[in-house]
Amino acid sequence: MILSAPLQQLRDEHVSLRADMDLFYDMTEEIEFNSGPGVVQLFAKLYKQISAFNGKLKAHSKREEDGLFPMMVRRLGENDRTIETMEAEHEKAEQHLKDFLAEADELGPAIDEDDAETMTVYAVQAHATLIQHFAKEEKMLFPLAEQILSVDEKNELGRLLQIL
Repeated sequence: MILSAPLQQLRDEHVSLRADMDLFYDMTEEIEFNSGPGVVQLFAKLYKQISAFNGKLKAHSKREEDGLFPMMVRRLGENDRTIETMEAEHEKAEQHLKDFLAEADELGPAIDEDDAETMTVYAVQAHATLIQHFAKEEKMLFPLAEQILSVDEKNELGRLLQIL
């Protein structure tokens, strides 16, 4: 399905986010399959990657939650749970990332190999949640928005995406 420009923009953002996710997922696998002091160094790189990714994800989520979602709720009605489900998935993924960053910050330079392997699970969980979530948005949510939003609403969404 061909999407209007603002919906295509949100979809295109997934491409960049997925590339970042693939990078950090590869790092989690390296941490899982390696041992020794290199694991802690890899974890430090993973931490930097997740920190940068978290900022990008929050910006993307804000555009959806403050722009697209309210428009869709108005069209779908209050009994529809589609947007509620999407927001819950955002929260779940963001919580995994927050847990990862918080625990890493708490341990600081005291992180050892076991800590690194344990905390990496949060990054893997965030990855799994987001892969499924993005697929759901691309297959279901964006096409639905394309159908139910008026031309004026899509234009308004385009303006909102420029400022959010």
